[in-house]
Amino acid sequence: MKLMVAGCSYSATSQRLPGTSWSEVLARRLGWELVNLARQGCSYGGVRVQFDVLRRQRPDFAIITPTFWDRMEIPATAAPFDWKKSTGGWDPEIQRHLQDCTLKNGYDREDGINNVNYGNNNYNMICETIYTLAENFDHPYRSGLISKIAQNAVRHYIDGIYDSNWKKQQDEWIIRDGVLMMYLEGIKFVVQPNLLYPFDPDYSSQWRQAFPPLIPDHYIQLDPSTTVQALSGNHPFDGEDPGYHSSPAGQAVIADHWANHMQVHFGLG
Repeated sequence: MKLMVAGCSYSATSQRLPGTSWSEVLARRLGWELVNLARQGCSYGGVRVQFDVLRRQRPDFAIITPTFWDRMEIPATAAPFDWKKSTGGWDPEIQRHLQDCTLKNGYDREDGINNVNYGNNNYNMICETIYTLAENFDHPYRSGLISKIAQNAVRHYIDGIYDSNWKKQQDEWIIRDGVLMMYLEGIKFVVQPNLLYPFDPDYSSQWRQAFPPLIPDHYIQLDPSTTVQALSGNHPFDGEDPGYHSSPAGQAVIADHWANHMQVHFGLG
């Protein structure tokens, strides 16, 4: 049987402490094959590509942990416009450039998960936190630094056109669509919405209302005290962060939580 995981760092494996993440502990306990697509700093575009892999592979169970919305996707290579060309009139060259899907400088539907940068693959896009792109930090899931032009473009995006509320709304639509498609296709899963929808005690039904009513409650992590983030915070790491933001003991507690959820609500285990 197969367990698949999608999301960001809270669900990713650790390069520093391999074999200790909750998904690996859970898969060993179940005796199942594990396919973990989660990645530190991944964007919603990247997570949505992970969804499509889940849908194609149809695991026996999937755990999805959406992330924060302050992330973006940029193409791995640039396709600059020649500004000496005409930009006026009907159907100008710049419009044709913007609508040209043959440039192939980034996303390619046929490449599936290789659109997402995992560092060890020939990726088409960089799916990452916006601030690390703006600062051009080293990133273990990139093969190198981005270009100075790309870095400056990200900074201008932040300064001139970034809208946190609109970005969050777009990411909500991205995740809602992916979750609905998985449910309609008969895949058993649980989605944890708390990073995209920060818990508000005055709006306790927010997580339930984030998804269509036809999706049963037990497909959604509704208890704020047992989210991966809450359980990680209860078991802090010592020294350097392993990448999943808790101690290995905390990862075992998270594995226990998901094992119980799968057994109680889906009869799996």
